[in-house]
Amino acid sequence: MSPHLSRGPSRLRPALSCACLLACASCGGSSIDDAAFAQAVGSLGQAIQGGYVDETDTAAVGIVAMIGWNAGACTGSLIAPTVVLTAQHCVAPVVGGDQGVQCGKTTFGSPYDAADIFITTRTSLSQNLSDYHKAQQVVIPPGGNDFCGRDVAIIILRDPIDPAEAVPLVPAVDAPLAKGSEYYAIGYGATSDSQSAPSGTRRRRDKLFTTCVADKCPSQQIKPEEWLGDTGVCSGDSGGPAIDLANRVVGVVSRGGAGCTTPIYGYVLAWGQWIKDTTLWACQNAALEPPQWATGWPTDPAYSYPVGGPCGKPEDCPSNACLAGYCTRLCNELAPCPDGYECKPHGFCEALPPPPPATKKKKSSSDDEEEVACSVRPAAPGAAGAAPIAWLALCALGVALASARRHRGRAAACPQP
Repeated sequence: MSPHLSRGPSRLRPALSCACLLACASCGGSSIDDAAFAQAVGSLGQAIQGGYVDETDTAAVGIVAMIGWNAGACTGSLIAPTVVLTAQHCVAPVVGGDQGVQCGKTTFGSPYDAADIFITTRTSLSQNLSDYHKAQQVVIPPGGNDFCGRDVAIIILRDPIDPAEAVPLVPAVDAPLAKGSEYYAIGYGATSDSQSAPSGTRRRRDKLFTTCVADKCPSQQIKPEEWLGDTGVCSGDSGGPAIDLANRVVGVVSRGGAGCTTPIYGYVLAWGQWIKDTTLWACQNAALEPPQWATGWPTDPAYSYPVGGPCGKPEDCPSNACLAGYCTRLCNELAPCPDGYECKPHGFCEALPPPPPATKKKKSSSDDEEEVACSVRPAAPGAAGAAPIAWLALCALGVALASARRHRGRAAACPQP
């Protein structure tokens, strides 16, 4: 597919969906009430272009931001129970972007108040405030406020989302992309770029392919921290994930051209360390176990399959790897094998041999010898310590005699007086 960038950077625009809130008495901070919220979200309407309604990918979440008198709709990816990855323009104002994003000129303002940001796992953006999780903090990447190359952000939630509601996605913090890589896109955006096109329902489009990645893309419009996708991303899809065939988030929707074409994504790999560090910090503050990928475990699922189940052929195993009658998986120094298995040079977990049976210790002749036990007898009252010294002397003599008996054999009985 042709990049179609000849229209110029002024035609590339953030895919944030906004709707006017006409009767909101107070739209900032904790003063948002149920009625104001319902009216704002209701004006967003319903429905990625050419995709289908997605009721199963609940970790692709909807985001509603109350921006003054407006409600903005975006998409994000739940990557830990309290961590949502999204686009920075979903949580901060865009400066100098009225005519479209111009790299080198368009920037970000200060982030919105976290109290004005709400997250939902529902298929559609409801008007019921109780269907949303509240944000606690907005984290933006360090290093400046340029729009191009930095359109990523993290929302930290007040309370963790239960796995029964949504199992977090894995961001591909260690996986590079190549031209022509297949992915699928998810978002709450509109089905076209028409002003009247509704948005607000989670949709998915499959069989999309990367056009160029990082420094292989035209540098005037796309930075090394970004990549150019296929098509189908519209208003409201901002912040939504591009997910590879290993079900890892590889991109975050930033902006696109007219007709919901030429989507530009923030490159997850480029921000991998910042994503890991922020997630570890958020989990620590919430007293939660951090996801394995945040601690350095490979994101490739081939390193996380269960080991040890019985198998007769590779197809019997989730990993498609059967070794000597049991399922195995890939391993390395970052993904060690479970107890009872060892990572072998061929790169798979292999069962350790069982330990040799315990042997009974042969009884020696010395085991029959009488052992001499010594202890310090307390001194008699008034003996001024003499009794302990005398007792130790007798005890030492007993030990010496016992040692001599071991060398000579059993000693003869002493004659009686």
